[in-house]
Amino acid sequence: MKKAVALSIVALTFAVTAQTFSSTLKPIKDKTVLSVNDEETVVLKITGMTCGGCAGHVSKALTELEGVLSENVSYPGDRNTITYNPKKTTVEKIIAAIEKTGYKAEVIKAVETEKG
Repeated sequence: MKKAVALSIVALTFAVTAQTFSSTLKPIKDKTVLSVNDEETVVLKITGMTCGGCAGHVSKALTELEGVLSENVSYPGDRNTITYNPKKTTVEKIIAAIEKTGYKAEVIKAVETEKG
């Protein structure tokens, strides 16, 4: 009996984690065609995540933020690479959206996009 319960818990954990990872890199609702000048990328360190479900909460918060074009939250790894339209949102708003979910976020790297 204990073995069956343990296997059920492992299977459930795997299913939740697999679903979270399969949906972490996705386009966001703002599907407008952008020029290079309308796109910036930032890498954030996310503190406080303990599982794939946590990564899913962060991802969901970002998909609902206007101006976020794509995001890739990584657990384990505690990083999130976010591409956004700087005319519609800011790094500060992105961090605030993450922190509303109960996790801490700080900039690791702002990625410069070639303008041309």
